[in-house]
Amino acid sequence: MIKFNVADIKKKLMAETSFQMDVQPGELNISSEDLPVIGKISIEGNIENAGDVLLMRAHLKTRVKRVCSRCLKEFEAQTEAEVEERYFPAETDGLSEDALTYKFDVVDITEALREGLILTEPVQPLCKASCKGLCPICGADRNVVDCHCNTRAIDPRLQKLAELLHK
Repeated sequence: MIKFNVADIKKKLMAETSFQMDVQPGELNISSEDLPVIGKISIEGNIENAGDVLLMRAHLKTRVKRVCSRCLKEFEAQTEAEVEERYFPAETDGLSEDALTYKFDVVDITEALREGLILTEPVQPLCKASCKGLCPICGADRNVVDCHCNTRAIDPRLQKLAELLHK
């Protein structure tokens, strides 16, 4: 857990505290199933007093093991996340259920950093933008071998529709 005592910055409007650290994935409650992080996660950021709310901004950087969605090869890539969250005093009325709060001048930024890093991961990662993927007929990796399979074959159930296109 990553917690900060914000008693000093709450005393003065626009006061802030900066932080920089390297943490293990477990310190952000990130398991290898959530995100297969390689090594440490670098975090730089600050927390500032913005009046009725504390504003936390952070930049996270790490290396992640991914599987290409086209060719299914494992590869490593750097991932970066920008996180910005507002923290309200716990006794504030009318907050939504998902609003982040703090108590006793202690702000826990762990969950915001965790979510920010996980949500930046691409849904369909690619080993490279020009990845050709696997052949749907023979399964060959088109980045390595040029197979000569006919991938334009029409499903027999749709053959009559294809004939209509030619008329």
